[in-house]
Amino acid sequence: MVHTVRRSRAARARRAVFVAAAGAAVALVASSCTGGAEPAPSGAVTRAASSSAAPTTPAKSTSSCTVSDKGVPTCGVLWGVATRPPTAAGVKAVEAKMGRPFDFVYRYHDLNDTIPDKSERAQVAGGQLLHVSIAARDFSHPDRSQIGWADVAAGTYDEDLRKQAEGIASLKVPVFVTFEQEASQKGKVAVLGSPETFVKAWKHVHDLYQKAGVTNAVWVWVMTGSADNLDNAAQMWPGNDYVDWISWNVYNQSGCKGGRISEDKYVSFEDKMRIFYDFIETRGPSIGMDPAKPKMISETGSARYPDNLKLTADWYAAIPSVLQRYPTIKAVSLWDSINGGCDYRFDQVPELSAAVAKAGMQPIVHAQPDVTVP
Repeated sequence: MVHTVRRSRAARARRAVFVAAAGAAVALVASSCTGGAEPAPSGAVTRAASSSAAPTTPAKSTSSCTVSDKGVPTCGVLWGVATRPPTAAGVKAVEAKMGRPFDFVYRYHDLNDTIPDKSERAQVAGGQLLHVSIAARDFSHPDRSQIGWADVAAGTYDEDLRKQAEGIASLKVPVFVTFEQEASQKGKVAVLGSPETFVKAWKHVHDLYQKAGVTNAVWVWVMTGSADNLDNAAQMWPGNDYVDWISWNVYNQSGCKGGRISEDKYVSFEDKMRIFYDFIETRGPSIGMDPAKPKMISETGSARYPDNLKLTADWYAAIPSVLQRYPTIKAVSLWDSINGGCDYRFDQVPELSAAVAKAGMQPIVHAQPDVTVP
């Protein structure tokens, strides 16, 4: 089923004014990447942000692509982002440097948050899909591990979860929903519960949404992409009926968590991505997983090499060509933020901004399906 939506007259008017400015932004990016003037690819900018100082709303997509009711694009790969600050203005500021809008935005919430918040509603109204990750946490509490998966499975937080489900339903378009991203981390299992308890909690949240009549939630199961967490992941598969997308995170950390970044620890996007991809293909069927399900790289980023920024830039530049070899990967979200002591903010460094911007103009990630709302 193809999910086709139409934009309001006001939304069309808001977007149309930015197309010309976006063309200039892309030309500037191309010059920065190549060291010389390079014309923007034909048709490269269809929903781009202005290059002016003030962040602007993305312009209208002229693409014939759409998304299914499960958020799967009819052509290309969805190009997403998670930013700091995690606001609509923060996303627009990054888009202004990229010369194009992102197809979807990844946001994080605890069990007590209002979903969607004002920024998320604005992003959806402006033509972007939304991916929300709901953690078994109360971020305002000094002890972030005080809520276990067993509490969620037992229904202790059903009232909060039901309000969030109703908020997601109000958006009227497919919304990617994840419960407890990277649950397979050993640290999470140690404090939040066993893999079996996670499965019970996942199924409980999924069933709660169904009972609430939420039809636009698209369930994205997100694990870590590291080899030492694969056994946990194998025990955390909820079943094909409970998962729409299979997802994992891909990072080239190169020692940054210990504060000692080393080029000797470099791992390419493809090599790191293949760890979990191969797990899906080889072990997936034995745990009842359908490897043909659409796949998402929900977070990805590379450490910066201070003395060799080209190595980092090349890491990002390779992503589109890698995606061409793995057609079941239908979405990638760039992590433009800080995580565990690692700074992955590509928009803070001109060389990296230029490389990511150029990557984002490659056809496989530039189909930009029309997902706008009334």
